Amino acid sequence: MKVDPDVFAKMLPAEQVFEELLPYLETLDSQTGGIVQLLQDKGITPNAEFAKYAQLGDAAGNARERGMRVRKE
Repeated sequence: MKVDPDVFAKMLPAEQVFEELLPYLETLDSQTGGIVQLLQDKGITPNAEFAKYAQLGDAAGNARERGMRVRKE
């Protein structure tokens, strides 16, 4: 979704960054979903095994996020 340039100019910088990144994040989410479906359809990884690795990825992402917050403060 494209934002009106006048509206975009009035946004906070963080909102502008998010607005610019959103299409890329949506694409990445779709691609990741496709990869997960491929792995499951081919029987490469069962749901339970994949869930374990997804949780590990979430934990790593949370650690990176906490690190970024500490650096900002």
